[in-house]
Amino acid sequence: RLSSINDGVKGHQFQDNVMVPVSEEKIITDEDAPLALSDLKRWVSKGTYTWLEKADQEAEVLKQELDDTAAASSANLFGDDDEDEVRVHKWSTSLLNPDGATGLDAAEDGAVSIVYLLSSSLAGFGDIVWSSSRHISNLLANPETCRTVLSHYFSTEESNHSIKHPLSGVSFLELGAGAGVPSWSAMGCGARVVCTDQPNSDRIRCIAECVERNFRNMTKQTPTNAIYDKCQACPYGWGTKIDEVTKALNKSGDERFDVIVAADCMYMPWLHTELLDSIDLLLSDRGVALMPFALHGNTDDGDVLRIIDRAKEKGFEVDELAEAQLTPPSEGMALKQGLVKTVRLTRK
Repeated sequence: RLSSINDGVKGHQFQDNVMVPVSEEKIITDEDAPLALSDLKRWVSKGTYTWLEKADQEAEVLKQELDDTAAASSANLFGDDDEDEVRVHKWSTSLLNPDGATGLDAAEDGAVSIVYLLSSSLAGFGDIVWSSSRHISNLLANPETCRTVLSHYFSTEESNHSIKHPLSGVSFLELGAGAGVPSWSAMGCGARVVCTDQPNSDRIRCIAECVERNFRNMTKQTPTNAIYDKCQACPYGWGTKIDEVTKALNKSGDERFDVIVAADCMYMPWLHTELLDSIDLLLSDRGVALMPFALHGNTDDGDVLRIIDRAKEKGFEVDELAEAQLTPPSEGMALKQGLVKTVRLTRK
């Protein structure tokens, strides 16, 4: 078992066993403006691009209809509710703070700095950056803890540690990504990333925009790292055909993933079978799947934890890594919603 990297959560206060998190600093800039769909074309398949193009056209028609309706009605006396909303959020991994650091300027030496967007779609609660996403990103960004949590994979690799990050060149898949924080952190470490979520056009467009924005930022920092150019955004529903996902990694579709992350995807026990089926189909022979999660009280905790027995029944080798207490993502959430458990799956 790993020892916990959490020495206490900073920047919060407790109220009746509920943790109130530190608010993110919000600075409105022109950088928040959505990128043109044409800027995202390289990060999605041809079929996905056509789908997104159609969705953009439909959204524009709807927006025009709403604008016309608003113009014909009385003025909004309370102003635009979204006028101060930040689209592009900044975050970096941290060795000192389990929650990571907000803002690229606050990044520590050796930290991975990323940007992310929150989709306006509420489907699957992918509009929230859950504690499990931050925790697994911190573990994987640190070369030492990365090698530990992925020990099964690296035990088959050469033992000498190169100057490159352990994730450099590794094929990395995120399932149920939402904001995709683990994906962009892995991207910053040089991994070949395929970031997936359910086939919701707004969600996938946001993910593709995240790839483009992180690509621009990361190539400015280390312009010689070509791995950043190997990332893709892809719609994928658990338990469905994997062709588009595998072809996003390799045109032949015959390669599988060395690392799979499914962060906070266990809260729906009725989808455990589909999730495990997908991991089984997509994980390479020596690969490692990491499933960090918290218990959110939306259903019986025992039903959520049954993912462990179901994974064993599926034939996986299962390890439970050390828990870590982070700040819950939203004010008023129970403390346990920031207590991250991590299940690691490998093949026997």
